[in-house]
Amino acid sequence: MEIYTLPRPSFESLFRFAPNAYVLLDLQLIILDANQAYLNLTGRSLEDICGKHVQEVFAPDPQHSESGQELMDSFARVLLRKIPDTLPVIRYPITCNKPEGPVFEERYWSVTHTPLLDEKGEVSAILQNTSDITELVCMKDQSPHSDSTMPQLESGVIGRALLMQDEGHQLRRLFAQAPGFVCFLRGPEHVFELVNEAYQDLTGRSQLIGKTVHECLPEIEQQGFIQLLDQVYESSEPFVGKRMRVLLQRRQGALDEVFIDFLCQPIIETDGSVSGIFVQGQDVTEQQYSEAQLLEYRVHLEEVVRERTRELECSEAKRRTAEAALFQAQKLEAIGKLTGGIAHAFNNMLQVIGGNLQLLRRTLNDDETTLRRLDAAVVSVDRSARLASQLLAFASRQPLQPQPVHLGELIERMSDLLDGSLGSGIAIELNMQDGLWPVQADVGNLESVILNLATNAGDAMSGKGRLQIFLDNRTLDEFEAGNRVPGDYVLLQMLDEGCGMTPEVQERAFEPFFSTKQNGSASGLGLSVVYGFIKQSGGFIDLQPRNEGGTAVQVYFPRCLDQSSIVPSKASGVVPQSPPAESVAIQTAGLRILFVEDDPTLRMLTGEVMAELGHSVTLGESAEVALRKLAEQHFDVLFTDIGLPGMSGLELARQVRRSHPQLGIVIASGYVVDAKTEGLESILTVLKPYDIDQVRKLLDGLQDMIGTAGPIG
Repeated sequence: MEIYTLPRPSFESLFRFAPNAYVLLDLQLIILDANQAYLNLTGRSLEDICGKHVQEVFAPDPQHSESGQELMDSFARVLLRKIPDTLPVIRYPITCNKPEGPVFEERYWSVTHTPLLDEKGEVSAILQNTSDITELVCMKDQSPHSDSTMPQLESGVIGRALLMQDEGHQLRRLFAQAPGFVCFLRGPEHVFELVNEAYQDLTGRSQLIGKTVHECLPEIEQQGFIQLLDQVYESSEPFVGKRMRVLLQRRQGALDEVFIDFLCQPIIETDGSVSGIFVQGQDVTEQQYSEAQLLEYRVHLEEVVRERTRELECSEAKRRTAEAALFQAQKLEAIGKLTGGIAHAFNNMLQVIGGNLQLLRRTLNDDETTLRRLDAAVVSVDRSARLASQLLAFASRQPLQPQPVHLGELIERMSDLLDGSLGSGIAIELNMQDGLWPVQADVGNLESVILNLATNAGDAMSGKGRLQIFLDNRTLDEFEAGNRVPGDYVLLQMLDEGCGMTPEVQERAFEPFFSTKQNGSASGLGLSVVYGFIKQSGGFIDLQPRNEGGTAVQVYFPRCLDQSSIVPSKASGVVPQSPPAESVAIQTAGLRILFVEDDPTLRMLTGEVMAELGHSVTLGESAEVALRKLAEQHFDVLFTDIGLPGMSGLELARQVRRSHPQLGIVIASGYVVDAKTEGLESILTVLKPYDIDQVRKLLDGLQDMIGTAGPIG
């Protein structure tokens, strides 16, 4: 075994034969040598202890581990300060070999650690001087009130040592039981002198005593904390940190994010100097994360609330828009029904007036003045009939002859007409999507709609500007369609650069007789006729103000899937359908006609006209009267008005078709009647008001189609 050699031989004999117990340790606290007094005091041999760590030779009592920590802290202070450090009293049981085995024996020691410095002034070894004061401590405990045996003890070193020991224990208990992390840093180098377990848990470090902050926590230097300690030490001013972020290397190769609240309080001595810094604080990382998550959740929740609010506002806006559109549609529907009813009654009156004027003119052949006045009255009747026709168009009851139409080709063919109508000051631009679908519409009325909309746009631009026409295929789902029918449409858009529309004008734009033009320059039926035609064609129209000024007119026409006969030109007049061959017979004289009309004046007038044309006419005022007469007499033709009291003219025609399949049937109406839709493919229709020539041509046509089978019935 190698024995440590002291630097000077004169000290070796002093070390070997000194009556006090000495042991020599290196910087790692490995025992290098011990004198005989130390070996006798501890009951160990030199071979048992040399080359071993001091706590390997003298393991601390597990039940009193704080004593072992006190001893290690004292060694650390010596290495740091390079000056002796004394533990006046330390309870440190040691193991003793007993017959029953090794046991811990209660011992109290007074220990002084002295650093041995080399030529450079650095610590090369530590010399420990140990005194066993167990008996003295026991004597004080056994005789605490004895003045005869303890006066020197009470005033001597043992009393002071015990007091210091008790204060040290209290201080360590205070540190250990502190609610947060605590440490005391000595001097300007910020050397750890005291730390509690919470501080070690925070930093992930142990064995801090006697080392500088820089040595133990190098990662915080770049984060400004050592500079902060320097500032507190130099300024003598405390510092309070709230929710400060620290990155600590608590695991190998990883930096943990920690948030702390802390106080750095300088310890000021009586002379005003700062001896150290007391640091106390709380680890608030979990609270920070929880608050951050709560804030994130609150922000998310606020965003969800805002989004839901926007959705509700949007939904509410859409609901209000849909309700407004529905209200507008219902209002226009009600106006349409009223207008249609008025036009129907108006047609009946025009029929009477016109018919009587024509009959009267046939009897007055020589009086030119009277004839001229009659002709003027007939012209007024015709103009009134056209007005009634426009009212019926708004009510979607005008006669139509729909067919497949290519809108793009139709507008291109109308280019000269549009240019001439709008004038040279307005440039027309047509933009058409490739593969544009055809639509099903009455070509003549469709041309009128396009011309009407273009003329309105030209008026809004006061004859100067640009009119853009766009044609696109559009497929509307249920959401986009709103209260309209979803499906495939062709969208016709006209964008003008005019004065635009106020909300009040936009709301009333489709009402009959409403106009913004001054001095009675318009009838107010233009857009109402457009509205009625588009609705009757299965489409719809919207008016929208443009952000850049002007109005956007959007017309949706349903897509036509039948492309077998696309015709982009005007349609001819209505061609009545011919009755089946088996429904007619040879009639050498006039026809036997059952004429049914509830208006007595019109009934008498039309009966006279038919009789004057050479036909045999029987009059009836209702469907019930007509059925009774059909059961009593034979007729060639049933000529009935559609609007009868009780059973309508359509219902009468259906019933008669079943009971008299060979009877010719004509229905007169002030609005269009789709015979195929009503299940009456073989009937003829005529629009009111009709004149004598129309009645003659219709009846002559029926008489010409009669075969050779003999009288009907």
